[in-house]
Amino acid sequence: MANAVARHEQSALTEILSIARAALRAAVNAPTDDASLDAAGDALVAIARVVETEARHD
Repeated sequence: MANAVARHEQSALTEILSIARAALRAAVNAPTDDASLDAAGDALVAIARVVETEARHD
């Protein structure tokens, strides 16, 4: 079953992890502390949207 389609929960988790990785990368490379916090805040908003969408599908 290597070609089995991932469950929706798995794809949501993958998306959340991707958002978190990108945010950490952006925060580390940000020129200022404020820019780092902005990157983290933007990621939290994006993750909240994913979770909200997931909750609506249940």
